[in-house]
Amino acid sequence: MSLPFTLLILINFLWTAYLTFLFYRKIISKNSATPQNNSSHDFSEIQKNLDQLTSQTKNSVSNIGLVRFNPFDDMGGDQSFALALLDQHKSGVIITSLHTRENTRIFAKPVKNGEGQSISLSKDEKLAIVKAIKD
Repeated sequence: MSLPFTLLILINFLWTAYLTFLFYRKIISKNSATPQNNSSHDFSEIQKNLDQLTSQTKNSVSNIGLVRFNPFDDMGGDQSFALALLDQHKSGVIITSLHTRENTRIFAKPVKNGEGQSISLSKDEKLAIVKAIKD
């Protein structure tokens, strides 16, 4: 190697070592300046956030049940389905898709406490709710 190239590498190494030393010193000074009694405050903050997340997840979809079926005798392939999306209170919605040769229809029905509210549920929709609650 040539002498200028070697000097350039040496200068680069020394500069990197100097910057590393400054960075290390800055981190050490920050850690020693922070009081150690903040851990109980941090723990209470974490506990508060955890309680908030727990209360929010009670109303989110946590139980899912899917049933595929044939609504008509002359069709195969289980192209129709009932999908139950329920929260921890067994409330939510059930989405049903009925596939025929001419078209596909999609229905949504409300569910409260594992039961249909104002609209009666088919046996496949009830089975989807049972699967959602069981899982």
